[in-house]
Amino acid sequence: MYYFYVAIFGALGAVTRYWISCSMGTGVFPYHTLLVNIVGCFLLAVVVKYLATLPCLSRNFISGIGIGFLGSFTTFSTFSAEVCLMVARGSGFSAAWYIMISITGGFFSAVLGFHVSDKMIQRKELKENGG
Repeated sequence: MYYFYVAIFGALGAVTRYWISCSMGTGVFPYHTLLVNIVGCFLLAVVVKYLATLPCLSRNFISGIGIGFLGSFTTFSTFSAEVCLMVARGSGFSAAWYIMISITGGFFSAVLGFHVSDKMIQRKELKENGG
């Protein structure tokens, strides 16, 4: 089942990323890649922290979401290629900005994802304990 979940969710993640790229269009600055990578960091934190606490979801299913969907939704290789293209086109300042925003944005969105997950876990525990 593990490989099935990874394959199905991987296909869904790739299609979702492609749809976002097409919807946002391409321009000088790769906003679409920045968006999917930052959103993906947030979502992976939620998957790792919150979904793992839900007994109704199997580890294989959760891995399918994290590795399959989010692994194909986010993209380090596209990010790297876009930075190289920006530098080659003489947009070194934009490339540096893109690197800084991607790294700090990804980090802080993951921190936010863990924080949101903690709050959701606390709410769930209160509900379960009759509070």
